[in-house]
Amino acid sequence: MQHFYDAQIRRYILQFIRMMSNFSYVTGKNSKGASETLQVPVKYGDMSRQVAQIIRKGSENTLIPAPQISCYITDLRYDRDRMYNPYHVDKKHIREREFDAGTGEYTGAPGQSHTIERIMPTPFELTFNADIFTTNTDQKLQILEQILVLFNPALELQTTDNFLDWTSLSFVELVNINFTSRAIPQGIADEIDVATLTFRTPIFISPPAKLKKLGVIEKIVMSIFDEEAGKVDVDGILGESLLSKQFVTPGQYALLLLGNRMTLLGESSDNDATHANNRNNRAFESQSQFGNKIHWRKLEALYSKTIQNGLSKINLQQSATNINGDDIIVNVSGTVAIDPQDEKTLLFTVDIDTTPTNTMEAVDAIINPLTFNPDGVANGTRYLLTEAIGSASDDSTENTGPSAWGNLIASANDIIEKVDGVFVVDFNADFDDGSTQLLRGNLDSSSLGDSTFNQVHYVTNMTTGIQYKWQPTVGIWFKSFEGFYEPGTWSIEF
Repeated sequence: MQHFYDAQIRRYILQFIRMMSNFSYVTGKNSKGASETLQVPVKYGDMSRQVAQIIRKGSENTLIPAPQISCYITDLRYDRDRMYNPYHVDKKHIREREFDAGTGEYTGAPGQSHTIERIMPTPFELTFNADIFTTNTDQKLQILEQILVLFNPALELQTTDNFLDWTSLSFVELVNINFTSRAIPQGIADEIDVATLTFRTPIFISPPAKLKKLGVIEKIVMSIFDEEAGKVDVDGILGESLLSKQFVTPGQYALLLLGNRMTLLGESSDNDATHANNRNNRAFESQSQFGNKIHWRKLEALYSKTIQNGLSKINLQQSATNINGDDIIVNVSGTVAIDPQDEKTLLFTVDIDTTPTNTMEAVDAIINPLTFNPDGVANGTRYLLTEAIGSASDDSTENTGPSAWGNLIASANDIIEKVDGVFVVDFNADFDDGSTQLLRGNLDSSSLGDSTFNQVHYVTNMTTGIQYKWQPTVGIWFKSFEGFYEPGTWSIEF
């Protein structure tokens, strides 16, 4: 949990001390025959032996200053009788008045709008003691009479004037009086007499409220009215049929995500068709083909907010093709943190629960078959290959590896599986037409030659937990959430 301290109990203490303040007493007549009115000082803390010794300056010959009032907490307990639904959240929508920075004053014009989410506070009962130290009975009676007349039986308490604070009002009730601390018969060992007043205060301890400010518009959908049909084109809104539909990102910035490093990009001066094709096919040339590198502070300035390491999130939107050949939208999200080595780069940690659903059974590892020895692995073990192994009869090039591979012939990016003690190709990266899957019994013959085989696939590496994506137009595997994100295909949550 993040550190949180709002000094709530401290405010109750301060308010109680204020209640006990500004009381006075009248002294006896001096040599001139006049009385003097003096204010009773108030301190926080119980008068323990150690405190008394400090006040006496370590000497038994020094008297404790009196009269005085000492306030302190004696008990704090959970008040179950005042318990409400702990999961209740109350929302308030407010609008500020516009603030003129030049004059330093608020104007009559409307300002920013906010939404405040208040979480149900926790009820407690707070018990205070007020010790009244006096040197004689007349002092005690003067002070007590001024205090007791106020509590009939309670006095209202207000800790703040914030109208959004639903716990600001409470009360202080006098519940007990101990008139004296002296024993019977009274001795002369201590010149100080203490009268103790006990007060009860029901309070609430509130968790932090969520303050949300209306931010920047991230996406704009235009031309939703079909003039020919004379109605709103609902299908166009939900699908992709609207010719003028546009998705807008603040600043029209794009994103480039490679590995776990995320870069904010502006418009590129070199943005021709060749570069656009390279971006789509992941043929990376240079930074210029994606755009100019932008500092993340520019995006923070648009929102008037700051990226919080490990808390801020970025949502990514991808287009993919499912097993039926339908185009679908895949939304991936994760937390970000500023790279300590490069402030222009964010470190992206993907939320595994948001990654696309696998279209293939997971692989146990990604290996180089020329150096990896699979001797002794169990049936059902699956590998994604980084290099080719074996050779066809009409191929003069032979890629040899450990003898445990047997007569396996596979290409780089193939997925192989051990079946009945023999490794076979389950996914053929060079020949993705469904014939391999047919031989493995995953598909029927009616599916052969269908365009659905030339589609995007997803598979997870069980060793690392990383999901990979197969792009048939490129012919390589890469992390499923990697790539170039155009304006409108991503958003940020501070």
